[in-house]
Amino acid sequence: MLRKLYFTFLLLILISTPQLLSQNSGISFERLGIKEGLLSKEVQFITKDAQGFLWLGFKQSISRYDGYHFTHFPQAEMLFGLSSDHKGKIWFANINGLFSLDEKSLKIQKEISSNLHDAFPENDHYENIYADSQGRVWSNDFNNIKCYEPQTKHLKVFRITPSYQFNIFKSRFVEDIQGRVWVTNQWGIQCYDPLRKRLWKVLKNQSVSDIAFLSKDSVLFATPNEGIFLLEISLKRISPFVKLPSKSDVPVFLKPAHLPSHFWLGTDRSLYLFNAQEQSFIDFSNLREEGITMKDCYLDTQNQITWLASSVGLLKHDFAIDATLLQVDLPKKLVAFPVKVTCFFHENSERNWLGLSHTGVLSWNEKNNDFQMFAIPNGAPVNQLLKDDTGNLLACTQRAIFRLNLEKKSWEKLISFSTNIKKVCLTRQHQLWCLPEWGAIQVYDWQTHQLVQPWKELPYQNFFQQNVFTDILETEDGNLWFSAWFPKGFGIAHFDIKKKQFVLAENQNKHTDFVTDYYLSLAYHAPNTIAISGYGGFNVLNTVTGKIIRTGASGNLKLKGGNCNSIVLDKKGTIWMGTTEGVCSVGKQNQVSYFSEKDGLTENDVVHGYSLNSANQLWLGFTNQFNILQLERLQQKHIKSNLKISTIEILGDTTLVNTHESLVFEPQQNNLTIRLSPLNFKSASQNHIRFKLADIHENWIDNGNAEMISFSNLSPKQYELLVQQGDSQGNWASVPLAINFEIKPHFYQTWWFQTLLGFLVLVAVYSFYLYRIRQIKEIYTVRNKISADLHDEVGSTISGINIISNILKQRLIEQPENKGFVERISEDAKKIAEALDDIVWSIKPQNDSLENVLSRMTRYASELFEAKNINYQLQLPEDLSGIALPMEKRHDIYLIFKETVNNIAKHSQCTEASIKIMIQKKSILLSIQDNGVGFDTNQKTDRNGIQNIRERVNKYQGKLDIQSNPKTGSLFLIDLPI
Repeated sequence: MLRKLYFTFLLLILISTPQLLSQNSGISFERLGIKEGLLSKEVQFITKDAQGFLWLGFKQSISRYDGYHFTHFPQAEMLFGLSSDHKGKIWFANINGLFSLDEKSLKIQKEISSNLHDAFPENDHYENIYADSQGRVWSNDFNNIKCYEPQTKHLKVFRITPSYQFNIFKSRFVEDIQGRVWVTNQWGIQCYDPLRKRLWKVLKNQSVSDIAFLSKDSVLFATPNEGIFLLEISLKRISPFVKLPSKSDVPVFLKPAHLPSHFWLGTDRSLYLFNAQEQSFIDFSNLREEGITMKDCYLDTQNQITWLASSVGLLKHDFAIDATLLQVDLPKKLVAFPVKVTCFFHENSERNWLGLSHTGVLSWNEKNNDFQMFAIPNGAPVNQLLKDDTGNLLACTQRAIFRLNLEKKSWEKLISFSTNIKKVCLTRQHQLWCLPEWGAIQVYDWQTHQLVQPWKELPYQNFFQQNVFTDILETEDGNLWFSAWFPKGFGIAHFDIKKKQFVLAENQNKHTDFVTDYYLSLAYHAPNTIAISGYGGFNVLNTVTGKIIRTGASGNLKLKGGNCNSIVLDKKGTIWMGTTEGVCSVGKQNQVSYFSEKDGLTENDVVHGYSLNSANQLWLGFTNQFNILQLERLQQKHIKSNLKISTIEILGDTTLVNTHESLVFEPQQNNLTIRLSPLNFKSASQNHIRFKLADIHENWIDNGNAEMISFSNLSPKQYELLVQQGDSQGNWASVPLAINFEIKPHFYQTWWFQTLLGFLVLVAVYSFYLYRIRQIKEIYTVRNKISADLHDEVGSTISGINIISNILKQRLIEQPENKGFVERISEDAKKIAEALDDIVWSIKPQNDSLENVLSRMTRYASELFEAKNINYQLQLPEDLSGIALPMEKRHDIYLIFKETVNNIAKHSQCTEASIKIMIQKKSILLSIQDNGVGFDTNQKTDRNGIQNIRERVNKYQGKLDIQSNPKTGSLFLIDLPI
């Protein structure tokens, strides 16, 4: 526990001086500016919330960054500070007071209001915001350190100035492991003891820029003029530690770095990485040359990233890349710039050889970073480095091959070439095969250095003249494989050392298996496997069978650019290719990823010096430097999923999501784009996403590197979206992120509306049913009344006429000339009575069934045929129950039957008749036949019987077929729908 004490502080001349600055040392920064989405290039503050989002403070704005996009929260006033606590709040201040922003709901709340109407400016300022682990919010004004406790809404004020001041000063806060808050400013160092709830003045009257813990008991603090000091807390002792690299630098912050005993020192004009153990500084001269002013620093230990706020934007250093990628600068003192590293040869774990585009060959000792130059005569470009069977280093230039005498540090020319050579291979047969830029392959006997011809014959005439060979490789069986450009074929071939002949791969494979006719590079992978890359992708062959066993076309794999310049296979069988878009890796399951400038690579255009050593390191040559890529680290399977929803785009409008609440959308909001972020702030190429909707998608849908998932025309229901995070090597997190959301139905799609609508439909149907029943009953009543009236009134009248006509016939016996008139009256009355009887019968509702119709038809036919002494047969259907007919149709069917039977009885002169009535699915079939005199169906007649039958049949789209000839009888076939 600190008691009130004052350290005796003597401003002594520092006896410790910093070691010689090392420049860059492979540490690189990615810069994010206005082009990447920042509102301003001058970033003032940096913090990170509990979810993992990065928050930036500008002069008049706050921004949230998810690794893909910036979301801005503009402020009307100038920002005084920005910090995040561990309880889900972002704290900031401006002239109007102290504010909190809920990191999930993104709602802003004013915690303390400024009093702009009094005479005390201290009430109006909460500068340099800092939230400690207990949720207390620290700040300062002109004269005081302020501590606000959100739970109690209590504000504590600690006066630190010796006299009243009117100038705002800069304070920085840091909390130690005991929960004490240390404060630095122009008034010295103060420390807040949470047990005593007092702020002690540890150091007075000395301006301190920032403080950082070297250990639990020792503290380093930076001063503007005197350098860095060491404070030993238990000994109550302050001592000079090291001078600043430049007297003109004014420290802004001193923050822990990713390495033990290392600290980031930001100044008003540059940045340094300070090694406290060695008391040395790494200077970033490129930042110094730009005159960058550093503002703030945040160490993201979870993602192994250092974030730096500066006057030129947001700087990002991914120190995980330091363990993955090493950038080594060539020594200017040994070689003139610019120079390219064209090739490598790995002698052992410490010594490596670098071929250069001019001057010669560099030897590099990786352990002590020591370079040695071995100049080539005339400084010719070195195309290739290799060793002969005695272990001597060979350097191949376009016009000669040299052997190094390591003791004398000189080169001996062994062979001079007559043409430009770009690639050589020294075989087990002690032959040197040389590939020229154009023309025939040259082969030298390595012992005699004389040209030889190993092949018996060539595959075809002008084989060398028509093709261009690009690479050569010897396999374990001694055969030589070539990549080439075959304009009239496919550029893969090998030389069979036993048969002494060239074998074209196109003769052993389907032409559709080749990705191109122009191949550029070869790589061997045991056992018996080679890979060949070129324009359009790559192929993998079995060297024993000569068969293509794998095809990786650029179009199918969506390879960027399409040009695969160089190729190697690592120990796991992953293919690594140099392209114009960086280093491309293709896994065994064809998962594709890129390592590019965004990941720290010097350049995207990987063309020169491509080599894989035994330690699974990929060496890449560039201008003035080379990179070493640790493939093992790139392939690690540690997926820490921290997927979060960043924003949701609804019908094209971006909406900030309150993750405290359920995601419920209106019916018209059924077109969604959900933006996600793993919040690891890695290059997009290193993050992969796949998703599926539960109970809808059976398999995962690969979303590639895209961070947004879009859905259109979603039906109203509840959904569960499962999202899985993966890496560039095809590894996936075991537990997916589950996002539950709901699309609300339209009111007419809700259960209550559909229930109500169904009820109303049932009511309407039932009402219509009742109405129809009443209507039918009324019709039945009217029909019964009509039939009764006709029967009672008209029927009695006609009966009276018939009776009177009979009486008249008896009384007119003596007047035979009037008897015919009376008989006619009697006959007409009888017909009227029969017709009236038919009408009355048809009107009665009781006779609507087909069974009643057939009963009346058979009764009529029986009476008529018996009266005429005609033998007849009747065949009726057995089951007629349930078949009802409309009144009009029932009446017409009866009349059709009656008319047909009447014609037979009156005109056919038959002695026999047959009537068959059959019921089919939707029709009634009448078959009426006699053995009478028949008639000519084509002869016109003035009788209306047949015409009436035909009209009634046509009325119902029925069918009438009359088959009759004179003296052969007649057959009536009538088919009527029912």
